[in-house]
Amino acid sequence: MNRVHWRATARTGVLHSKVYDPTSLAGASILLDFHVESYPKRGEPQRSELAVTAAASIANAVSVLGQQVGLATNGRDTADRWRQKKKGTLTFETRGDARHEVEEIAELDRLRPMQVETRRGVEQFHRIRDMLARVELTDGMNFGQFVIEVTPRLPRDASVIAILGDVTIETAVALGTLHRQGFAVSVVLVAVEPNKLETAYGRLMAENVRDIRHLTSEQAIADLCSQSMHRGNPYAVTLE
Repeated sequence: MNRVHWRATARTGVLHSKVYDPTSLAGASILLDFHVESYPKRGEPQRSELAVTAAASIANAVSVLGQQVGLATNGRDTADRWRQKKKGTLTFETRGDARHEVEEIAELDRLRPMQVETRRGVEQFHRIRDMLARVELTDGMNFGQFVIEVTPRLPRDASVIAILGDVTIETAVALGTLHRQGFAVSVVLVAVEPNKLETAYGRLMAENVRDIRHLTSEQAIADLCSQSMHRGNPYAVTLE
């Protein structure tokens, strides 16, 4: 009954119904939480490296499909910290080399997100990969603050995929707010400890964020990318 166009029906004397244009989501905006409190030292650097690998893999999968893709993170740019000391730029062969070179540099809080804006283009994945090669954990901006900062620059026709090392109440509320604003929100939990996993699911589902994946190893990334690209049920909850 809510599809009947009552005014047109009354005016013409013939039953008219409303025609709705289908909505579609194309591409993804990846939000990578790289706050130091989300990655306890006991699991480091394996968990944070797994999060970076997952972000790069998802970005590549979306890019290969020719869809728009972007990435933003609250992590710190290694090059920024180095410039504070050397006033120059460096090229590193591996992320491990970068981390080793800057580990003695004084702490620098980052209050501005690192971001490759969500767009189409053959260079998008390369920009994202280069940024991920420089990102490191920070204690500057938590995920809730980060989401508030980047939301105005997120296109509404792309899914939001949040890659999280932990789910605080503030994090869940931030993602719930995105969902209420009309964004399609998915969450990837990175090797969350079993005693924290149930709490993480509970907080997200309380905010009506139900598309949740738990990534436990690098070998599972291929399946994760496949699920992200071909979600038959947008409210599926993966427990393994």
